[in-house]
Amino acid sequence: MDILNTINAIIVGIGIPTIIGATIYIGKKLQILDDLAPIRERFAVIESRVNDLWQDRVAPAHSPRQLNERGNSILEKSGIKEIVDSKKETLLGIIRKKGATNPYDAEAIILSVMADLPNHCPDVIEKLKTGAFNSGASMNDVLLVGGIYLRNLTFPELGFKVEELDKPKI
Repeated sequence: MDILNTINAIIVGIGIPTIIGATIYIGKKLQILDDLAPIRERFAVIESRVNDLWQDRVAPAHSPRQLNERGNSILEKSGIKEIVDSKKETLLGIIRKKGATNPYDAEAIILSVMADLPNHCPDVIEKLKTGAFNSGASMNDVLLVGGIYLRNLTFPELGFKVEELDKPKI
């Protein structure tokens, strides 16, 4: 019996400090996660700014954003213009369903629909990949260029003018 009591004492002697140590360790890790919240918020701001810089490569941030020389080159060499022209009615139907009531929201919806073009029109994926390769651009660049082209093409049919993007959102 003495051996069993000794073994129990050893197990308890080792177990309790181990449990306390593990609890402290876990508490410190959770505290570190709480300290990361402000970093996550700052990362979101940086991500937004990087996105703006990326868009500026093909369409500088003037209001309204228009294609620059590189953007126009992608529009022609990638075939996105022809894709948008052929899918215009389908895309316009998706855009209308989202119900934008002002030019700002309409532009955001159009760019979003274009960014999701492979899901809306899976039959164009190979053309998009080939076009991106031929123009030396990424798929995201090609879709952004296509989005700006689609915006300019469809704004009148949606009852807006591209120039209205300059006006403050009411």
